[in-house]
Amino acid sequence: MLALVSPPGAVAAAQGGSEMEVLTTTLPVGASAPTLEALQRSGAGWKAALAVRDKDTAAGQLPREAVLPAGSGLRKASRPSGMSDEMAGRVPLAATYPEPSRSMTKDECWKGLQEGRLFAVKSRYAMCAGMQFVQTWAHRGRPVGQSTFRLLVIETVPKKADRTIRVQYLFSDFRKSGTTKTSGLKVNTDGDVKMWPGSARKRYGGSVPPTLSFDQLKNKPEYKHTVLVEAGQGTGRDDVVNMAYEPFVQLSFPAPYVSPDTERVSVGLLVGRWDAAGYLFNKTGGGNPKKKGGAALPLVPTLPYSSKAGAPERAVALHLKDAHTKPGVTKPVNANKRVPGFDLNRPLHRLQHDARRYKANRSAAVATCVRYWGPNYATSVPGVPHECDEYPFASTYEGAAQSTYEPAKPKDNFSARPLPKTDNGAAGNILKVFMDRNRILDGYEGRAELDAYLVSIS
Repeated sequence: MLALVSPPGAVAAAQGGSEMEVLTTTLPVGASAPTLEALQRSGAGWKAALAVRDKDTAAGQLPREAVLPAGSGLRKASRPSGMSDEMAGRVPLAATYPEPSRSMTKDECWKGLQEGRLFAVKSRYAMCAGMQFVQTWAHRGRPVGQSTFRLLVIETVPKKADRTIRVQYLFSDFRKSGTTKTSGLKVNTDGDVKMWPGSARKRYGGSVPPTLSFDQLKNKPEYKHTVLVEAGQGTGRDDVVNMAYEPFVQLSFPAPYVSPDTERVSVGLLVGRWDAAGYLFNKTGGGNPKKKGGAALPLVPTLPYSSKAGAPERAVALHLKDAHTKPGVTKPVNANKRVPGFDLNRPLHRLQHDARRYKANRSAAVATCVRYWGPNYATSVPGVPHECDEYPFASTYEGAAQSTYEPAKPKDNFSARPLPKTDNGAAGNILKVFMDRNRILDGYEGRAELDAYLVSIS
């Protein structure tokens, strides 16, 4: 059962007071906590000084960019994750899209979690969460010692044709000052996993960190845990299984110290997904049906297009830029046009399983090109063959025929324009490779959102 707990943070002293007590503060990795010296200078108000901190941790939350089943009941972080240039669509391209990264170093995670960010995302195959724990040791109501440590939890899908998801636990920055008893401070780490569908069987490998003292953990700070779900256990055409993986830390303190802060503390919810989609790589599993398909992290990636001189997709990028920033100059005419795909609240969704709807999207776009540029738009520029380019793409649920299939959606909320065939082909190739290499699924199963992506223009 997946437990959702809020971080204890800086909690008031135990009722009645104790001669020896420990207060624990939980903070984002990049936040700063009051030092022991600063607390001691605060005099009787040191507990109030301890409470002045960033209260927003990832406890019990998903990354803001996560896509999980609508009925999961899990909440998302309010602030964006730290995003790599690759994931945020800031990578300059040639004529294709690069293979996404499948590893993440401790330094990359640390950098991504600065400025109070709760999650860091490098790619659809690498992300992390983290938290720092600060213990203030008090004697007769005065702070006399302080100990701190940090935990980074890095999740990756290391291999393209392997359904294994790896979770690394990396403890670091063990520090102490003043009077403490860290040899008796026990750190218990565990992880809760919830699956959709709940009947999917998972196989674990490696281990989560065992219960160790602060001092023992400092000497052995790194652990690896793996989760594998075999194909054939998911839902829908693409055999989809979703996961939320929640690491927890629980502290216990040596006698005679007492503490109000001994419950499990959630470090945040990491996400994973398995599928066996027949239109993505590893369709056969090398002949083993249980190994076909692959794993990814269901986080919204961004498709990068460049409008810079010399970019092979430049004409398409300029078209998309107009559709987004100057919809009034695009066709068809629609005074209320507001195309999706440029922010998390209105992403794009891949259309793969409905060939008829794809053709309807193309037909609506072509009809617009004919209406405004004439039936000979493809040959209107001598020596430069043109094609009818459309945005949102025909391969999305948001394409030109969306209102035909979803009457509640606005009509003519798209743009079509004749563009050079070479630019259109280059952009189409980037789009195809982007979706394949990021393992982007058909966006919906019925009305339930399964996957999504964004677009950026540089």
